[in-house]
Amino acid sequence: MKKMIVLGCVLLLTACAEPWPNPFVAPQTETDSVPVPQSRNVPSKREMETVPSQLSIAHFSGMQLVGTGLTLETVLAENSAYTRHQISYRSNGLRISGILNIPKGEGPFPLIILNHGFIAPSVYTVGRGLKREQDYLARHGFAVLHTDYRGHGESDPSPDTRMVYDAGLEYSMDSANAINAVRQARLPNVDSSRVGMLGHSLGGGVTLNIATAHPEMVDAVVLYAPVHSDAWENFMRWRSMREEGDNTRALLGTREQSPAVWNALSSLSALNVIDDPILLFHGTKDSDVPVEWSEFLHRELTSLNKDVNYVVYEGEKHEFIPKWEDFMQRTVSFFASNLREKSVTVPVYDMSRITKKPFGIFIDPDTSPIQPEVFRGYHTGTDFEVFAEEDETNITVSALCKGRVELRDTIRGYGGVLVQSCETNAGSFTVLYGHLNMDTIHYVRGDMLRRGDIIGSLGKGFSPQTSGERPHLHLAVHKGTATDLRGYVQTEEELRNWEDPVILFDMQL
Repeated sequence: MKKMIVLGCVLLLTACAEPWPNPFVAPQTETDSVPVPQSRNVPSKREMETVPSQLSIAHFSGMQLVGTGLTLETVLAENSAYTRHQISYRSNGLRISGILNIPKGEGPFPLIILNHGFIAPSVYTVGRGLKREQDYLARHGFAVLHTDYRGHGESDPSPDTRMVYDAGLEYSMDSANAINAVRQARLPNVDSSRVGMLGHSLGGGVTLNIATAHPEMVDAVVLYAPVHSDAWENFMRWRSMREEGDNTRALLGTREQSPAVWNALSSLSALNVIDDPILLFHGTKDSDVPVEWSEFLHRELTSLNKDVNYVVYEGEKHEFIPKWEDFMQRTVSFFASNLREKSVTVPVYDMSRITKKPFGIFIDPDTSPIQPEVFRGYHTGTDFEVFAEEDETNITVSALCKGRVELRDTIRGYGGVLVQSCETNAGSFTVLYGHLNMDTIHYVRGDMLRRGDIIGSLGKGFSPQTSGERPHLHLAVHKGTATDLRGYVQTEEELRNWEDPVILFDMQL
């Protein structure tokens, strides 16, 4: 998990805000007394609040968050891919309901927390919201917990009845405590040391609250048409004309009257704290949450040099339909690359593996080190071989540079192929990784790879995964931005369009 990071001094502005009286101190129960992993080192004498006593990200970052008592109450459904459970857990003393999908097969599986958008509590039912996403992620090997939040489904109501806008801090407590409750429960098939979080709309705001106040709790963040990172913008769009608006202005003032208070309540003021990779989505025809809000967030995160990718879908509305499949493919690839184990069995980049076809060798069927041989010409790449005692399916391939995926496909002569575009000090290149097992590649075209990210594993030798060839990696680097899939060329002049990857990437392994 991410290391603990201290919030920047800008959040200390909340010290100037007047704390409200706090009658919401949770009684300690036998369940609550069970030791659980905490997200921060909190002084032992600090009271466990059921409602934040101060409305600020800084206060939320220091709260004692106690999530315990996770119970798998009912099996709601079961299929060949996963079992769907109705659950409950305690969030700082309050009972919270939700659902948990646990995949079948060999685990443990990384945990994904889903934070749903606004649905009126009067019509909300357990697990409602993000049902498509719940199913899709579970079918792709993730344990999925969808929390109902307090006041929704079969959860306890919030003890705060004053109707004051809190930018989702109470819901954020319940989402963060879902992680703590899973950790305390130690479910055998759920790996809660690897946690991703996806939030839609209001749930995107909840997710940003956690990513800024408790970045150490999650490892990867997906924001799906999220609300604004500025609490005042959200308040003015949805809450200012209600009774809640008058109550909030009476307590906090307006932005003009109390800028420090509203800044302290906004995740925008703490974006510098985020250390998780972020994948951000929005549709241009979203009439609920303006796409300009995500454009603003992307600019802010980029200016802070955060690891963020922004995907805009032309014509999509607040809930994606035509592009939903692409949205989920990208989401699965993102979570897979950031949550699944990267300490893979055997890395492929070992110079002692280059024993048959180095870069530039002229191959002739009669003299080739591989027999029988069907190719002829100058070899455009470098082949990394599999040792006799190894299982090629346990040998993994990682990205040699930072760059986007340009191609992911099964190609005749290669089997599974991924092509990546890269910018280096030496210029622009495309890198081809050939003879891979397509089932292990969780990236799609347009995804950003970082140097060292695991792409996948080698394909099974003499099978369709390697187009019938021996098990090995064909690694080729082509100059420029165009993709060229040729493994052999007939002249030395043509060969000059490729680079030796061992030299270019200084593979001194």
